Amino acid sequence: MKSLRIVLQILIMLTLLISTSAHTLNDWQPLPEHEITRIAFGSCAKQWEPQPIWKAVAAEKPDLFLFVGDAIYGDWHGDKPFTPTAESLQADWDRLAALPDFVAVRKQFPFMATWDNHDYGSHNGGSEFALKGMTKQQFLDFFGEPEDSIRRKTPGIYDTRIFGPEGRRVQIILLDTRSFRGPFILDPRSTPERKAIGKVGKYLPNDDKAASLLGDAQWQWLEEQLKQPAELRLIVSSTQIIANEKGMDEWGVFPRERQRLFDLIKTTGASGILLLSGNVHFSELSKTDVGGYPLYDFTASGMTHVNPDYAGAPNGYRVAGPFVEHNIGLVEIDWEMPDPVIRLRALGLNAHDGFMYEISLGELK
Repeated sequence: MKSLRIVLQILIMLTLLISTSAHTLNDWQPLPEHEITRIAFGSCAKQWEPQPIWKAVAAEKPDLFLFVGDAIYGDWHGDKPFTPTAESLQADWDRLAALPDFVAVRKQFPFMATWDNHDYGSHNGGSEFALKGMTKQQFLDFFGEPEDSIRRKTPGIYDTRIFGPEGRRVQIILLDTRSFRGPFILDPRSTPERKAIGKVGKYLPNDDKAASLLGDAQWQWLEEQLKQPAELRLIVSSTQIIANEKGMDEWGVFPRERQRLFDLIKTTGASGILLLSGNVHFSELSKTDVGGYPLYDFTASGMTHVNPDYAGAPNGYRVAGPFVEHNIGLVEIDWEMPDPVIRLRALGLNAHDGFMYEISLGELK
């Protein structure tokens, strides 16, 4: 009888494992085939903490949710960074998959996702990370990427989709800011010295001509995507693009790559661009005119945690925020207006507005 009980327990455990795997891989909602008017997004979610912010997502009934990085913390559990194993990373993905609020939302709304350092698996890691093939497979498995997807056959996880009919097309461009990223340059100044001048990060700009953020293949791909016809384009980066004063893991520490993006927008003549980002553990909206027309970078970060010190750092580009609560971002498009209106909302728990900002689509040309 004892042996029978052991066998039954093993069978039950195997059934649960298979069930969890199937749950992880197979029950995502399909991407919409119609026009989209409500896109929610967020980043930075600790899988070991409750995630009631998903209730705010559910309340808004988005057509699509974009995970813009750090869907899990697979290389850090609150103490010291570590290098994940396949087993530890799978356990972290399983832990997210089991959170009740997340389970409820992922059964209601479709997702698209890119990664940042913690779900990439290397604390502020880049192209040198030896395990990125393993972490890529687990990332794509979790988000239900088809086995025959081009995303599985090429380096990196950048991706794109266009939704809606002509006149109301929304292009989603997911960038990969980890797989091809070159080295950071550490700031030799002490933490108090950096803090005195408003630097909360520990990096200096890497102005080396060879310093890459996206890599040559992704840059070529991005140029091709910006030439595709679309009315509104959401370029999604795990790290902030416009804000560049904090010295953090951001496009500002790769100034040539940042300028290359702005130049590419000009040379392709791509209109309707709105930047979405995460990473910094608060929400804000930044704006610059260097792309040939107003470029906005809408940051939503900190689904389970926030950082007031990061939010307090200078940002001369800020036009809304900072909002320092657990948050998601929401992009709402009113296609019925003669000049469609894009409403940007930073939402906290209970779906209350941290800030709201309106842009006309006609501005973005």
